[in-house]
Amino acid sequence: MALTTNEYKTAARLQDDYWLYVVFNCASSPEVHPIQNPVQLNWQPLVKIEYYYLNLQ
Repeated sequence: MALTTNEYKTAARLQDDYWLYVVFNCASSPEVHPIQNPVQLNWQPLVKIEYYYLNLQ
């Protein structure tokens, strides 16, 4: 599961007023798992490559 930076910042700002609804088994028998204040969980930052650089010297 992943949050965008904006989603994470909003969750941090709203705390207990922010809910995340995770749905498992969508196609067969959906199970909804609400998570209040998801920022309190142990999220790990994910670094993505924004651009590539080629040194021509």
